[in-house]
Amino acid sequence: MNNPFNQFYHVPNSQELLDIAFKRAMKSSASVSKNAPILIKAKKKEGKRIKTAIKELIDRILKIIKMVPIIEDLPDFYRELASLIVDTDKLRLTLGKLNGILPVLSQIEREYLRKLKSIETPKEADRLRKAVFGRVSSIIKKQEVNLKYLNNIRGNLRRIPSLDYSIPCVVCAGAPNVGKSSIVKEISTNKKIEIQEYPFTTKSLNIGHLHIELRFDKITIQLMDSPGILDRPLSKRNNIEKQAILALRLISDLILFVFDATPACGYSIESQINLYNEIKENFLKDRDIKMMIVFNKKDLASKEEIDFLKNQLDLSEDDYILTNALTGENLDQIVTYLKAYFQDTY
Repeated sequence: MNNPFNQFYHVPNSQELLDIAFKRAMKSSASVSKNAPILIKAKKKEGKRIKTAIKELIDRILKIIKMVPIIEDLPDFYRELASLIVDTDKLRLTLGKLNGILPVLSQIEREYLRKLKSIETPKEADRLRKAVFGRVSSIIKKQEVNLKYLNNIRGNLRRIPSLDYSIPCVVCAGAPNVGKSSIVKEISTNKKIEIQEYPFTTKSLNIGHLHIELRFDKITIQLMDSPGILDRPLSKRNNIEKQAILALRLISDLILFVFDATPACGYSIESQINLYNEIKENFLKDRDIKMMIVFNKKDLASKEEIDFLKNQLDLSEDDYILTNALTGENLDQIVTYLKAYFQDTY
């Protein structure tokens, strides 16, 4: 499905809402006979302005509320990911506060339209309309913090990737700076992934697609570049790491685990192996999925370093793929593996 927050567009601030509503109200005109008394004309004109201003505000606030999907109704992945990115309790409270002013605005409209019926001079009509605008302005301006909050968080929620649950998803996992992003960028359609020579470049989940031609068919695979995970207890992991864990737990059909056999990534072989074992124990045990192993940075790793890692993991030569993601060396072997795996699975 598409990212449920895709329709979460710009949220105007309080002054923008008031300017739009009052401008449209002052331009509105009521249907009244040219021969009608001046008092009737004044009542009709100012009544129309009051109705237009309040309707415009209510419509726009409702639109803001409806832009945000109901968190509880989202699929598990989107619901849990949203809760990692923003405080969903605060989001619900904020939307509730906005919704709470709608009956207040409607009540003001009814109250002043009743008063408008009993005025005796045209000047009173103008005074009542100004009083309405004053009260409405006070109410909307008190929502400035809530409007700004919604506008500030929308960008992060809109960056959540869109998932297609009908096709397989490969989640690329490993410690920070081992080359996950480079691999996904090179073999998938997503060429916009940021790559730098320091850890935690990936701040969120990114998805690319790999189209594989079979003999009589074609399959598409989603490749997810996840943030690096450190070898430490879940309670000490930050929200960036938890996003990767969420992807492993809920949407992975195959895990592509990337090792760096050298000290270049900044994380020891021991910590990488601990992370690998944790993922194998916690995410493969209860699900019928497999882990594909890649040793990256072939250009930097010595034979001794590769052999050490291989022996620590108790792997044979056929149990892993040795790559250099920066040059693209042996990345075709990953594609070949994925083709064979999903051809047999799907």
